[in-house]
Amino acid sequence: MTRGMIYKAMFIVAILVFAVLLILPTIGKREMSIVLEKDATAEQVADLEKHFTEAGLLVVKTGEMISISGYGINDAVMNEVKIIPGVKDVRILPHWSERALLAKKMNLGLDLQGGMNLVMRADFESIEHKQEKKLTDSEKLDITQQALELLRNRIDKFGVSEPSIRPRGAEAIEIQLPGVKDPMSVKKAIGTTGRVEYRLVDDEYTRLAGLWLKNNAHILKEGKIPEEIEQQYTILDEAAKAIGLSAKSELLFFYERDENTKKILPAYPIALEKEVALAGNDISKAWVGHDEYGRLSVHFTTTPDGASKFATVTSAKNHGRKLAIIIDEKVRSAPQVNVQITTGQALIQGDFTLEEVNTLARIIKEGALPVNLVIIEERTVGPSLGQDAIDAGIKATILAFSVVMIFMVAYYRLSGFIASVGLILNIVCQLALLSWLGFTLTLPGIAGFILTLGMAVDSNVLIYERIREEQRSGKSPRIAVVNGFDRAFWAIVDSNITTLIAAFVLSQFGTGPIKGFAVTLSIGLISSLFVVLYVTRFVFELLSLSKNLKKLSV
Repeated sequence: MTRGMIYKAMFIVAILVFAVLLILPTIGKREMSIVLEKDATAEQVADLEKHFTEAGLLVVKTGEMISISGYGINDAVMNEVKIIPGVKDVRILPHWSERALLAKKMNLGLDLQGGMNLVMRADFESIEHKQEKKLTDSEKLDITQQALELLRNRIDKFGVSEPSIRPRGAEAIEIQLPGVKDPMSVKKAIGTTGRVEYRLVDDEYTRLAGLWLKNNAHILKEGKIPEEIEQQYTILDEAAKAIGLSAKSELLFFYERDENTKKILPAYPIALEKEVALAGNDISKAWVGHDEYGRLSVHFTTTPDGASKFATVTSAKNHGRKLAIIIDEKVRSAPQVNVQITTGQALIQGDFTLEEVNTLARIIKEGALPVNLVIIEERTVGPSLGQDAIDAGIKATILAFSVVMIFMVAYYRLSGFIASVGLILNIVCQLALLSWLGFTLTLPGIAGFILTLGMAVDSNVLIYERIREEQRSGKSPRIAVVNGFDRAFWAIVDSNITTLIAAFVLSQFGTGPIKGFAVTLSIGLISSLFVVLYVTRFVFELLSLSKNLKKLSV
């Protein structure tokens, strides 16, 4: 063996060892830490331990924590555990190779690890109704971009691992939230504007509006105010015209909680001054507390400018008037002003649940969205379904590899076996590149992964047929190998480059599953080129060095 061959062998071994180390966080032995709720029952803990023990994993319980170690622990497994009763928190501990080599576990898409996919659109109609004019495309784009930035801040607070928030067109926003434990609370938080306003109440117009609604109860549905915003606007517009509402005022509905359903529903119209006495951007800090009656409320401190505004609206001239608290165009409370507040500290009162005050306090701190967001598309994948998809993908890969290997060995004998070994190395290199570069593997990505297995042996077929031709013409094994690889080289490169161009276009203009397929296909093509044209060639060159070899088994 020449010195050049030795260096080449060392390079190939180094690359393959490094690739194996990179995929250890994905296929190696992992450890998962589970934190239990304080009120978790013994039965819940026992079921949890039994679930992992039956799966062949090592379970160690210490106090309120359970440690799980073994193979096959991934994000889908972690997300499945998150929703089990009695579990407070779950995380997969870093693998030693992640700390030592900066390796990464492979990212899984929503279809493999479970989670929520939302496409939301700004409720431009409500803004147009309020402003009494149509929004331009430029204004809609600005609102969408502003909402996009605020959504990123909100979602970060939920601790969702690797969320994806990106625009879809000019008016929609696509949100991917893998491993969400409580989808409903996330939907409420990200779809709520969080706009808080303090405005003075006009009691006389409120009385007239209530009287008008009572006399025109036939416009209501079964005697109830409709929950649909558009229908509410229609009723309020009619009432405003009927009572001759001042241009400086507007009508909204006061919301109360239904004793039976616990939902907040519109109860009666209330007239408010359009001038905002205090807005959400005048609040500098907000937290959850209780009012003087022990009810949940949101306490806040204002900015210096906000303190001045609040002192003005609560001054002696407004004593005896009501100051309404409006949250997202819904009047939730209207306490009477009896004393001037100059400290810049106050609270938001109302019949709130714990979830509502937590969401409101968090959103006030992060900033109000410029407009309500409505869900136009929603898709949720359970983690157990994601794990089933992973298992099916692994089985499909093994089956595809087995069929390809049987064909190659049957048709090309020893050379077919070498091609099959090259396929294994190709799989290792693909997984390593996907992990190292931080790409996300999806179910269509697995399809692209399997497709490259068949495409990889295409290159072997071209090379082997050229080697056969060289041997038929009486060339020695060494010359046959050199000529076979050289003559097939450009045909292989050209065919793979054209496929790479198509994959690149798909990755740039495709979304979701299409992009996942394109990325995996591209990585597979690059990996197969390296294995076939470099590693496989080295093996054949090594075999052709034997003086006793008269003919290659092709």
